[in-house]
Amino acid sequence: MLSRVAENVYWMARYLERVEDTSRLVMATHHTMLDMTPVSRVQPMNWEQLLAITGSREIFFKRNTQPDEHQITNFLIRDEEYHGSILNALHFARENLRTTRELFPRKAWEFLNRLFLDTRTACGHDFHAANRLEFLENVINECLKITGLLDSSMVRDETFRMFRLGRYLERADMVTRILDVRGALMLANQDAVDRPLRNALWLTVLKSLSGDQMYRRRVRPRIRGVDVLAFLLKDNAFPRAFRYGIEGVAGCLGFLGGAEAVQGIIARIETQLYLADITRLAENEGLHEFLDGLQILLGELHMTISATYFNQEVKKVAPPSGENAGGVMVSSSANGTTSTATLNRCSRPPVTTPFTGGTSA
Repeated sequence: MLSRVAENVYWMARYLERVEDTSRLVMATHHTMLDMTPVSRVQPMNWEQLLAITGSREIFFKRNTQPDEHQITNFLIRDEEYHGSILNALHFARENLRTTRELFPRKAWEFLNRLFLDTRTACGHDFHAANRLEFLENVINECLKITGLLDSSMVRDETFRMFRLGRYLERADMVTRILDVRGALMLANQDAVDRPLRNALWLTVLKSLSGDQMYRRRVRPRIRGVDVLAFLLKDNAFPRAFRYGIEGVAGCLGFLGGAEAVQGIIARIETQLYLADITRLAENEGLHEFLDGLQILLGELHMTISATYFNQEVKKVAPPSGENAGGVMVSSSANGTTSTATLNRCSRPPVTTPFTGGTSA
């Protein structure tokens, strides 16, 4: 597979997964905020947490002053300048698929193109709570239809493995972000939050990753923080668990070959995960530091994949000032596109639009 074709397939998968993950995150937050009663000593969940999870606080506050439900949901759904918004991510997924259409089933382009056009039309109107939920549910269902089509009809060749590689890495990244922002906050304030509410908030974490039913099947009906952490970090059968995603990445790389440097990073991630004491982490002893370490390794993993398979020259540059300072990596491809990966807490993975006009985030 040509390096630029591989890059397009990889990013198509990441953007498509990002659209689904962001939609589910907004939906789960909406339902919990409706049910949540005021807490006297601490507010365990709010809309602004979504900006932390997506690493978009700095971008949001450049043009918005009030981090309320309306502004944040509009920003995450249809902001034209934020590359991680649902509308923009769909656009980038569509463009990357357009350049590789011959590698995928014909219906994949038809479904994704229609989803983008419908989303663009919907984003031209104001959202209120009811139609926003209907819109998000439709986006999730259409994403599932596309990935289901690809899973059921593609031959298991390099294209399919590269697609899965991007999807697995995006999922693993999202798990660490949600647990770092919401899990760590709940553990830090668990004495100030009643047990029923605390359990409801852990349930929201599961729902954000479509894991509530599978948790109850594989673990136990009752929701407990320590069990949720163990399930989302170490379960090897739930597709959105961190371990499952990393093992999926390793399997794809093994099939693609030529990834000795990448396999070394995978081994470091697997070692950290194996040695993690979930009971201690659930007592808020080093949870943020542990997840931060995984985030840094995921950033290194992406950059090494990029250098190995996409024929990019990767170099380290001085970090910028501001919120995202902390280990910035820049990669430059042959056609002049660039991507930036900040490896600190809650930054989004690099956002690029390879071969669609040189746009970068």
